[in-house]
Amino acid sequence: MDIQSEKYSLIEYITQITDVKKFERLLEFVKANDEDFWNDLTNEQQQEIQQGIDELERGEKFDYEELMTNHR
Repeated sequence: MDIQSEKYSLIEYITQITDVKKFERLLEFVKANDEDFWNDLTNEQQQEIQQGIDELERGEKFDYEELMTNHR
């Protein structure tokens, strides 16, 4: 697949859409797939992820196998 050719074909297709509903559905699809998942997380989930990132940046990390050995 030549992505450049496909992009131009898609652009051509979009410019020829005359059905407003079809265009709105396409636009909704594009917007829905362009959003950052971060916005769908709760504040608690965002804080937990940020806490994990902060811990990693401080060098506070665990070896996965060691962690699993201690919890089996």
